[in-house]
Amino acid sequence: MFIWSQYANCNEKIALNDRVSYLIVREIVAVYTDFFGCNKPVRRTQTRLIKDCLALLGKKKVQGKPSYQVYANGLSDHLQQVNGGDFKNTEWLFDLHWYKDGKEPYTTTCLPLVMECEWNPKRKSDSKVPFSGIKYDFQKLLVSNGELRLMVFKVKKKADLDSLSQYFEQNIQNYEHLAKGAKFLFIAFNDREKIIYYSEFSKR
Repeated sequence: MFIWSQYANCNEKIALNDRVSYLIVREIVAVYTDFFGCNKPVRRTQTRLIKDCLALLGKKKVQGKPSYQVYANGLSDHLQQVNGGDFKNTEWLFDLHWYKDGKEPYTTTCLPLVMECEWNPKRKSDSKVPFSGIKYDFQKLLVSNGELRLMVFKVKKKADLDSLSQYFEQNIQNYEHLAKGAKFLFIAFNDREKIIYYSEFSKR
């Protein structure tokens, strides 16, 4: 069962069990004012804010572990390697992910985080299916074997979360190749009401 918490002002505490999920939400709500105060192009700017937060968090020590390498495009100019930053500004499979390389070229030892971010609720080629844009990208997370799978999206009203929660839960529970205990984090933004909703879910 999904339990959604919301963040709409600086006095609200973040209530999450998973430590990495807590750190992710903490970093994202820290740019609350910037996110909802974006000038045009709004979507591109908002996406950059989210990716910047998660890229920088991946470079920190999370849960006492060494920092991770990060793949993501659309990062702010000052974070890109071509401008002296830490990141290649390149996407691989997911909108953003944290990873660790092995000792040999093209070997990966772990994916602590995989993230998909979709602001458009409908795909142009499938406009009759509710939230087709979000559902399409979520499938990528479903088949990932990352340690934590993060889905970031927008809703127009809180009631939208009811329909999406049912979809997310059914797909997580029914996907045969997903191990029990597989962890997901969902973050939904409501531009109209300036609210951030978040929820964590693990396969039973």
